[in-house]
Amino acid sequence: MSSNVILNKNHIENYGKGNNKLSYTLPRDVKFEKGDTLAISHLNIYFSWFNITAKNNNNKFFYKWWDMNGDLTVLNEVIIPDGFYSVNTLQEFLFSYMVAKGHHLIMTDPGGSYVYFIELLTNETYYSVSFRLSSVGPNMDLGAGMKPIDQYCQPPTTWAIPANYETPEIIIPSTNNFGSLIGFNPGSISKDLTIQPATNQKYTFLNNIPPNLMPSSSYVITCNLVNNELSVPNNVLYSFTIPNNTGFGDLISPTNDIIYSLIKEGTYKTININIYDQEFNPLEIIDPNMLIVLSINKKI
Repeated sequence: MSSNVILNKNHIENYGKGNNKLSYTLPRDVKFEKGDTLAISHLNIYFSWFNITAKNNNNKFFYKWWDMNGDLTVLNEVIIPDGFYSVNTLQEFLFSYMVAKGHHLIMTDPGGSYVYFIELLTNETYYSVSFRLSSVGPNMDLGAGMKPIDQYCQPPTTWAIPANYETPEIIIPSTNNFGSLIGFNPGSISKDLTIQPATNQKYTFLNNIPPNLMPSSSYVITCNLVNNELSVPNNVLYSFTIPNNTGFGDLISPTNDIIYSLIKEGTYKTININIYDQEFNPLEIIDPNMLIVLSINKKI
């Protein structure tokens, strides 16, 4: 005998607080015998979990900037709000942070273009994330020719141009996971210009480990009915990944083959479902709209 059980947002136990625990109360106590099986026959869930969060401990890094004397001594803590970020949107956030701090220059042309000295970029050729640091010093050429900076660029108000060319310094902390997110080992990133010609240049630093912009990239569903003896834990029912070309907020509806698992013998009143990432951390799902269809086969 085959039966279908449908779970949706009405069955979420921790609604609005992760949306990763579902519980279905059977209409009566059901006894399962040896050989009874269970599978997920259909799954609809929205791609709505963040890749950068305080809980993931990957939302913070630092950079050094110049003080009013032109000394590279000011340590700035960049705390990224919880969200789903690409490298491009991370750069946009960094730009907005630096603008709020006044750590930029403004061209005096009619467009009033902003000039930044720290950039976060992608390099598809090398499967890499990179920082690009521009040196700062007297008589910088920002695209308007070699002439004194105050003739074509609004001077800073919260810091001073250093007497000799220097680059900002990025600091990847060892106390969190931001480095593994973008592919940099803990430490500092800067260019020693004491042995370089004193000119303004752009310096690119490629990451030194593979970036991991999706810390939660594969997903596991467990069920209290399952007796999967070869799995650890032994209640794993199903796994899935995000299909190619699926964007944040899109519907995920895997089309995997239906694989049945044995049900532990016993009498049950509830079916409990939990959703995890590949490390068995509870998946923090934002959108509670979901549909899970269980197919149950009873031998009798």
